[in-house]
Amino acid sequence: MMAKVEILTGADRQRRWSTEQKLSILREAFSADGSVSDVARRHDVLPQQIYAWRKMLTAVQKRG
Repeated sequence: MMAKVEILTGADRQRRWSTEQKLSILREAFSADGSVSDVARRHDVLPQQIYAWRKMLTAVQKRG
């Protein structure tokens, strides 16, 4: 018996994260006892996405 698999592409696959949600995930991932991989798994995002958010935050902080 084969399981049904749904593949999401395009706009349906993209999720929108509020700034507060991103900051909360970043705080959790980079806390003293945090693990980017564990946090990413819990929030169903890729670790690369968390690092990209951190890079964007750092760029904003340098400008302001």
